[in-house]
Amino acid sequence: MRIESATLHCVRIPFRGSFGHALSSRSHSDAVLVELRDDQGGVGWGEILPRAYVTGETIEGVLERSGPALARRLLGSELLDREAVLGWIRQTLPEVGRELATFGGFEVALLDLAGHRHGFSLASVLLADPTAEPGPALPPGVIIGFEVATPDLKKHCVALRFKGRTHVKVKVGRDDDPERLAMIARVFGPKVPLRLDANAAWSADEAVARLAALREIPIASIEQPVPADDLAGLRAIRERSGVPVMADESVCSLADAERLVAERAADIFNVRPGKHGGAIASLQIVECARAAGIGIHLGTLVGESGVLSRLAEVFGRCVPGFACLDGKGQNRFLLESDVLRASDEPAAASEGPAGLDAPGLGVEVDPQIVAQRRVGEPTRLLASGG
Repeated sequence: MRIESATLHCVRIPFRGSFGHALSSRSHSDAVLVELRDDQGGVGWGEILPRAYVTGETIEGVLERSGPALARRLLGSELLDREAVLGWIRQTLPEVGRELATFGGFEVALLDLAGHRHGFSLASVLLADPTAEPGPALPPGVIIGFEVATPDLKKHCVALRFKGRTHVKVKVGRDDDPERLAMIARVFGPKVPLRLDANAAWSADEAVARLAALREIPIASIEQPVPADDLAGLRAIRERSGVPVMADESVCSLADAERLVAERAADIFNVRPGKHGGAIASLQIVECARAAGIGIHLGTLVGESGVLSRLAEVFGRCVPGFACLDGKGQNRFLLESDVLRASDEPAAASEGPAGLDAPGLGVEVDPQIVAQRRVGEPTRLLASGG
């Protein structure tokens, strides 16, 4: 299998509503879809969802610099079997620096393409024992953001409870946090501790004070209470608040994870494949956490299409230790449309063993939808002599 071309499609997908937290509010998703083709006409798709406040990447940077640069490294490569593909991924990953979302998009596209060409599934890459059976599909973790107005909050939570949701994350960082959290806690009851996510809205002292004021609320963890580089602040909150601290923006690369371990700055890592660099990088983060006795939680990026969501769903079934998948299904209802073929939009394949055995990613991107949602002309790069 020789990689002949790489095409970058910038797409914009409107939301049906809006979604907001302390660092951002958005009503649409801007992403870069990676389309790889080989010398036999095979195709693979990946998704780059850059977040400047997470890895520092932007759509413009991906299209103008990091995407073409990574494409040039891959184009012309002769990857004759599964091990050659995984070898390229493992060799290149440490060299991409903070361009992790970009690398992850290319990695997923490569695994999709190579899986079809060489006959292996994404699940087989993620399972520690390829002969083992994947676990059941993870239950969804719901995320309540700032887009839910306080007067509407009770009705919203009652609807979620009626659907049987028992894993709840709440975005915090507002003056009326105590009122909102008390209302949410009353609806869900003491058996559903809430995971709070401040998205770096506080200082360490402020976080400790705010958490102390919420002592009557059942809290499971506080996610990213301070800016990503404030590891001393994270450690202080762990030591002073008694609330488990989950690192999110602070843990993107393996080096980040190792620093958090060394600084004793987190109790839990929020694993989101779209920010780590794809499947292999996310496995490395999980392995680092396990070795250090740190908990793991699985999440998604707001606005993911079915491409990245498929990776997270398969990851959750193949890698043990997760209680739920934050955002599962939520993105599908948030986006006006997905880029997958209609039969794949619910990603029902991820719920059953047949879908996990499918080669490559196991879902199909619809090129017509990509063309409809594309912003500007695609960037196409060819292998030398292609």
